[in-house]
Amino acid sequence: MPRPRKIDRPVEKNISLPTSTVARVELELFSELEGKVPFGAWQKFLVELIDEHFARRDREALLKKQEPET
Repeated sequence: MPRPRKIDRPVEKNISLPTSTVARVELELFSELEGKVPFGAWQKFLVELIDEHFARRDREALLKKQEPET
């Protein structure tokens, strides 16, 4: 039986990053157990950062709406 399709399907994006940035991220994501950066670690890392960015932006917009107008 085939796997059901994901509701939020992935879309491939290609980006270029500075070597120094890639090195820092790979040091952060490196797994001693696997001896490499685990499969999917980059995607998980970036999705978490992007989600945090939008959550922070949404909170800031909500706070602005709640500020009393002068």
